[in-house]
Amino acid sequence: MKISSIVFLVLAVGFMGWNIFRYFWERRRQKIADREGVVVYATFLSSKPVKFFGKVQRDVEKIVLRVQEPNQTETREVTLKTRVDSNQIMTLGMRVPVVIDPKDPRRVYPASEESAKRAIPTGSRLERRTMQQQMRNPGRRVPTPPSGFQPPPSKLRRR
Repeated sequence: MKISSIVFLVLAVGFMGWNIFRYFWERRRQKIADREGVVVYATFLSSKPVKFFGKVQRDVEKIVLRVQEPNQTETREVTLKTRVDSNQIMTLGMRVPVVIDPKDPRRVYPASEESAKRAIPTGSRLERRTMQQQMRNPGRRVPTPPSGFQPPPSKLRRR
């Protein structure tokens, strides 16, 4: 009885130690990527809360983003598990700054405020122009891209 409890205790401490080691290792990777990586804007697609032991975690969400790397035309979807402020409203199509790890481009991390300042606009030509204009004049309203809609001619006033 005593030996089995010691083995169980050693396994539990080893499991906790391994998880703590992985947390700090991943945090170190994120800080290096935040300092040296490429910062781009990703498009928000969806999010759902993360469950742990069947219980919904309120502040942790699984977020799906569409990322386009600089000088490439293809986009890819990336899933992040991250803490999100409960007051923050995430809408479909929203642009979020993310950092691409320079050593492994498959790894993507949320960008800090400091690294978001060196973001590279990606996307279509119109999206890049809109983002560059927004970066130059952050206080001004973002212009809406032309939709191609033309209102029907007025029946009251003929030209």
